[in-house]
Amino acid sequence: MKRILTTLCVLMFVFPLHIKAQTYQDYFGNGHSIGISASGSDLTNANDAINSINGTDILPDLAGASRFLAQATLGYNYETIEYVSQIGIKEWLDEQLSMGFIPFTDGYDSIYSDVNNTIGSLDDGKEDEYLGYNFYEKTLKEQDYLRQKVAYALNQILVVSYDVSSNNDRSDGNSDYYNVLYDGAFGNYRDMLQEVTMHHSMGLYLSTFGNRKADFILGTYPDENYAREVMQLFTIGLHELNNDGTLKLDENGDLIPTYDIKDIQELSKVFTGLGPAERLDGSTVYYTTSLGNLNWRVNMAMYELYHDKTEKVMIDGTVLPAGQPGLQDVNDALDIIFNHPNVGPFVSTRLIQQMVKSNPSPAYINRVATVFNNNGAGVRGDMGAVVKAILLDPEARNCQWIEHAQSGKLLQPLERIIGLFVAFDLQTPSGRIYFKDKNALLDDLGQAFMASHSVFNFFSPC
Repeated sequence: MKRILTTLCVLMFVFPLHIKAQTYQDYFGNGHSIGISASGSDLTNANDAINSINGTDILPDLAGASRFLAQATLGYNYETIEYVSQIGIKEWLDEQLSMGFIPFTDGYDSIYSDVNNTIGSLDDGKEDEYLGYNFYEKTLKEQDYLRQKVAYALNQILVVSYDVSSNNDRSDGNSDYYNVLYDGAFGNYRDMLQEVTMHHSMGLYLSTFGNRKADFILGTYPDENYAREVMQLFTIGLHELNNDGTLKLDENGDLIPTYDIKDIQELSKVFTGLGPAERLDGSTVYYTTSLGNLNWRVNMAMYELYHDKTEKVMIDGTVLPAGQPGLQDVNDALDIIFNHPNVGPFVSTRLIQQMVKSNPSPAYINRVATVFNNNGAGVRGDMGAVVKAILLDPEARNCQWIEHAQSGKLLQPLERIIGLFVAFDLQTPSGRIYFKDKNALLDDLGQAFMASHSVFNFFSPC
């Protein structure tokens, strides 16, 4: 602020100017821009040089930096607050978005090996502990704060949990699943949707692994779990939306469903024929291969013999032709879902809720969804652009919202614990963060990393 005033004083001395400005002592420099303007001219033309000051471009004070980091990270310490106040909000975002990262699975493998060397043998029945160890290692030690925040937010939406008996001893696969979210945090939502759909962990969690075409003699039909949830929870939701997230109504004033049971049944045919891809020992794998010794880190394979080859009618009326290869069915179906107009406002709303505020205004949702629909270069689903739009939006930065009754968000218990650990620079004698959050937190707080009790994560389905 002193630098700005000094510059203005110099300019006034050299060129007599007429200055008009509204001052916000508490807000200026913290991203606030509403009502702040400056106009200048020489004495010959009083209408020249009218401009406005963008608060996001001004270096924030420590309070402003802290407020921003509460939205953009899982936790931060005083040194990080000072750093943001020195380089600015936009510069910090650009730095984080361009930062290289260590894959989530690398850390998991390191800890897995470390425990093996320490105790002499691996307890595969407790692999979920290594998954949690790695999460806290990365969160408390590595500097890619924004990627951590976005990956965690995505994990609240694209849910896979090890709090299911069938997944407890396969956390190596779950670590790779989280790596999909970690890697895709600044990538494209369509690419991530593809990886999520084909991943063994999701296949096991929502029943596409081993899902077979209908057998009318046996009276069996394709499992509908994933077909339902990929629409309801991951992409389009239950009812048609305007781009600002408000509900569309038909001519009778009723809500318009995005899909019905017939749509679920048709889509469930698409996700048939998916099964194990390879064994860890390199031996031949079959559709009916037992679950032991499988490589859970590679995408599921398509077995055409078990894939439904009939035509399939999608939610937009598109017909996937009979006899089409299984993976082509999957790709075409995901393209159709991804391009549904609901995806932008649906996904944007949930990301805003995880990062900035629980009750974003329609205007906020509309601005972010518009970026989701087109990042300015004709690309749909650009997560990096969406994240930047969420954090730089006036509703996130302008300080008039601080006192608004519906502003802000209630931190989840796990977020509070992480924030405490990071703020106080938690250290251990071993140098490793061997924190068993499932044992230490789940019963008392109702939360632990990747341990939700349902597909709705830790939240109400409504």
